Amino acid sequence: MIESLFDALEQSIEDVKRKFYGVVTGIVSSVDDPIMLGRVQVKLPFLDSVDQAPWARVAVPFTGRLHGHYFIPAVDDEVLVAFEHGDLNAPYVIGSLWNAFTPPPLQSPLPDIRVIRTSAGNQIAFTEKPASITIQTAATSSTPIPTPASPTGPHQTIALDTSGISAMTPTKITLQVNTSSLVITPNSITLRVGGSTVSITDASVDITASGSVTIKSSGNCTVQGSLVKIN
Repeated sequence: MIESLFDALEQSIEDVKRKFYGVVTGIVSSVDDPIMLGRVQVKLPFLDSVDQAPWARVAVPFTGRLHGHYFIPAVDDEVLVAFEHGDLNAPYVIGSLWNAFTPPPLQSPLPDIRVIRTSAGNQIAFTEKPASITIQTAATSSTPIPTPASPTGPHQTIALDTSGISAMTPTKITLQVNTSSLVITPNSITLRVGGSTVSITDASVDITASGSVTIKSSGNCTVQGSLVKIN
């Protein structure tokens, strides 16, 4: 009887030792969740290095079946961890932290700029003054943000601001609706029409070429105007 009480007391003491109420910082050691729930394995400073680092569920703004806010911390990221009822075997990542070795992409404080930026340099930058939204692909520079749009690269840019919408790329822009498309490359502009008609209305049309101009038609070719001048 006494031995059982000692065993129960010893177990209670051990359970208390395995409790931690509050939050603690940790370092992500693995993202290869064996049951594919988006969990990360976190090294905790107060656990012995021989202990198996616990797998932590990641708290995000919203989740659902096959959808949600999918931003999983990467290996070596510093994260803030809390424990369910203090149980060290039930950790949750409740946020990520910058530090001296992994500083933020922008100097603080910059209240007029908000950025979502990946480690490869893909980024979406929201600027308040002047109002703009800029989407850029890798490899963009971390200074300044957003990186100035460039038609020669190496990144691609779509910018929405008070002057309008612009798209810049060193390679190719394609606009396509079903089988109709407009393709712009550094050396050509190609318009392909899947239907039967190309219409330009309510405008003057000027065509100026440094070389030859060729017009071909498999059907009738009609040139009509109040005055038609050739040469």
